[in-house]
Amino acid sequence: MSGLLTLANGSTVNCIYFSALISGLLLALVSLLLNDLGGDVDADFSLDGSGGHDLTIFSPLTIGTFLAVFGGVGLIATLGLRIEDRLSLVISGLAAAVISLLVAALYSRLLIALHGSTTISEQEMVGVEGVVSTPIPATGLGEVGFEVHGERMSRPARSIEGVAIARGVTVRIEQVIGAGVLLVRQRPPAG
Repeated sequence: MSGLLTLANGSTVNCIYFSALISGLLLALVSLLLNDLGGDVDADFSLDGSGGHDLTIFSPLTIGTFLAVFGGVGLIATLGLRIEDRLSLVISGLAAAVISLLVAALYSRLLIALHGSTTISEQEMVGVEGVVSTPIPATGLGEVGFEVHGERMSRPARSIEGVAIARGVTVRIEQVIGAGVLLVRQRPPAG
């Protein structure tokens, strides 16, 4: 333990590296333990702009990785390799950026593999029948619950005909618009 204290007191840059290493390891560990791997901010790095392969670059795990790698590489550069402080900042910053992007890419691929089979496309929703769970006003949004491939879902919905639809009424999904808003048509009563 005394070796760590001596390491942290070496210089201002080494204190920064040491702090980044410890805080990064703690953040990554806590995020893994709490299963809070998802990020608050996603950056779309797909080539076609479709958003099909989102890369979560601001998740707690990725930020923790960046800090830990920045601190670890910085300490190795300054103390182990005796590299000048300013150059060590550049080296550790670049190494941290590259490695944290790799972690984000691997994590995104893991999420796609785990959840890929439950992704429902908008086209698969069209034609499905559902039940109104929140009444749909004539000019506003309600909510419809439905099932696709055995997966129960609910989405905001609007009447395609511009009429109010009561709770509990069966509807047919005609179209999906905007951010997953359903355009629905009330199923004619049987008889």
